[in-house]
Amino acid sequence: MAQVIIEDLDPGVLEKLEARAKENGRALQAELKHILETAASAPRRIPDKWEVIKKKAELMRKQIADRTKSAISEPSLTEKQLDAAAVIEAFRSLRKKISPCAMTIGEMREEGRRF
Repeated sequence: MAQVIIEDLDPGVLEKLEARAKENGRALQAELKHILETAASAPRRIPDKWEVIKKKAELMRKQIADRTKSAISEPSLTEKQLDAAAVIEAFRSLRKKISPCAMTIGEMREEGRRF
């Protein structure tokens, strides 16, 4: 039979395990063996890669939505309002809200190269 050694176990955890063993009428070693056997025999479902991708994508959507709500307080444009001038103006106003100096990334790079 294999042996397992656990080093640097918090004394508080050990006390709780000893109390649990006493409640169940077992020795500490028997209680630990029972806990490990129960954990190992429990069915474990491993999600496939598509489930993981879907969960991550949903989390990203929520994070983007939260950030967008905090950055833009005005209502979004409808399809009828999406003409070129309105879109350009919407991006300019968004840029002013996000960037304190209202510069594009390219402009900021150029400004940095001057110094």
